[in-house]
Parts: sequence; structure tokens; C-alpha cells
Amino acid sequence: MKLISVIMPVYNAENYLRKAIDSILNQTYQNIELLIADDASKDRTKTIIGSYSDIRIRTFHNENNLGYLKTCNQLFSKATGDYIAFQDADDYSDIHRLELQINAFSDNSELGVCGSNYIAIKDSGDEIFCSLFPLKFDEIMSYIPKNFYIHPNTFLFKKEVYETIGGYREYFDRIGCEDYDWLCLIAEKFPIITIKDALYYYRYSENSITRSFKSRRNLYSLELVKFLYNQRKETGTDALHSGNIKQIIDYEAELDKPFKNDPSFFYFTIAKKFFYEGAKKKALEFMKKAIIAKPYNLKYYRDFLFFLRKTI
Repeated sequence: MKLISVIMPVYNAENYLRKAIDSILNQTYQNIELLIADDASKDRTKTIIGSYSDIRIRTFHNENNLGYLKTCNQLFSKATGDYIAFQDADDYSDIHRLELQINAFSDNSELGVCGSNYIAIKDSGDEIFCSLFPLKFDEIMSYIPKNFYIHPNTFLFKKEVYETIGGYREYFDRIGCEDYDWLCLIAEKFPIITIKDALYYYRYSENSITRSFKSRRNLYSLELVKFLYNQRKETGTDALHSGNIKQIIDYEAELDKPFKNDPSFFYFTIAKKFFYEGAKKKALEFMKKAIIAKPYNLKYYRDFLFFLRKTI
């Protein structure tokens, strides 16, 4: 049986952490190591991790908060398994997840990554929806980079993928979408599939959504992924690979103009993201801020009423 390394970066996840850990330890595929890194949490996270005595758990505690991207990269480098999987600390997995995913590699020796569908849940645990992603590599790639109908959190991948591609690119540190940038880099060298089963439970937490919108750069990080992907398609390399950081900074400046010139647009964009992520009350709060910032924009009033009708 091949060894699977499951990496779990954790920051202030005391309310969900046990469920996440137990969902991995109780997998039907038992030849695993679980690498947990507490990223300088301020709650009981470290205590909860320390309460486990399972010899398959390896723990790493950051003295200072490094952020999700750097903590993942740290765990990648420490993984000893033949395969690596993700498990976020506020989500959890179906107990059959790793068994079903690793079986997919037996059917295709060229396969680099196997993802799955997922079930979105609220903080309460109530289900919101189930994804219905395309399954075959060609289908997945037919949508990229316009749309990413695949969830990197669900990935099980060969260690060879990490050894070839490396970890997340640090330019994306704390701005998000590092996983989609990484996905694109992988897809250029390795086949990726999604299996039909929904084997991952992804929590739509208001707090996690809020953390995703701390700065304007969070709101257009996906556009950076698309920009770099298209550069590689056209030239074989991109601004990060070639070290032309000025080019990507200039592109960011263009993306930032609408937000810089109209502060209300920042609130409006966040409101839309909250709404479509399911945090509708939070969406209303930011629509109010957009209206206050630009009270003569009739579109904001119409969208506020639309959000309100869908919230009541």
C-alpha cells in the first residue's frame, strides 16, 4: 500500500478541527501520515492537536503566523508519502475519500491528480449544494482559464507532481488563488481528473469568506492567474517564471484602477462575492456601504433590493 501524506494547515480552527482530524484518521485507507501545522493560532487549536496520540500524526507549530500559502509549502516539503492530499482544518472528508481516489491511479498510470466533487456546508453543518464538476481532463481544461470547475482542496496527487512543479508561488501570498495558479501549472504537465463522488465537505464560513476579502488584491487575484496562464500559452513562460515582476505589478495597477478611482466599487464587489458565496446578510452590509459611498448610483439600490428579497 502506498503511503499518503495528508497536509493540514491550521489557524484558529478550534470549532472544527476535531472533525477534520477524525475524518482523516478514520479513513478506510489507513496507510497515511497526517501533517498538521498550527500557524500560531490564538485559540485552543494547539491544545486540541496535542490531545491526539495517533502515531500517524506529525505536528509542526509555527512561532509566527506565516499564512496559508507558506504553511502549505512548509508541509509539502516535509511530506514523505508517495501521494499527497489536502485537508483544510475547517472542512472534513468522507471516510472513503482516499481509498476511492487512490484507486483511480491504478486505472491510469499517467494520472497526476485526482479530485472529487464536494458538498458545500454552512457553519451549522447543514448542506447547501453539491458540486457537479466535469470529470475528464479534456472537459476540465476546456473551461480553464475562464472558469475553474474543479476544487483543489479535494486533490490527491502524486508526490512527483510536487517534485516537478514545486509548491505554491509566493507572489500569491495572502492574496488568494495560489491554488488555481498551481493547478494551471500542473495541468500543463500532468493529467487531472475529478471522480463523480462528492467526497469532501467544504465549509462556507462567514469568517473564512471575510478573510478572503481583506484587500483589493484579493478581489482580482484570479485575474492574475488568468494573465499568467495566457502568457505561458502564448510564449511558453510567464512574468513570474522570467522574473519580470514589473510587468505583473503594472498589470495589477490596471486591475486596481476601478477600485482606486471609485471606493464604492470595492464594497459593491465584496457584496456580490458574499452574496454568491451564500453569506447574504453580509452581502447586505456591504451593499449599504457601497450606497453610502456613492448614494447616487441607482444600480446599488436595485441590487440591494434584490439581495434583500433573496435574504428574507
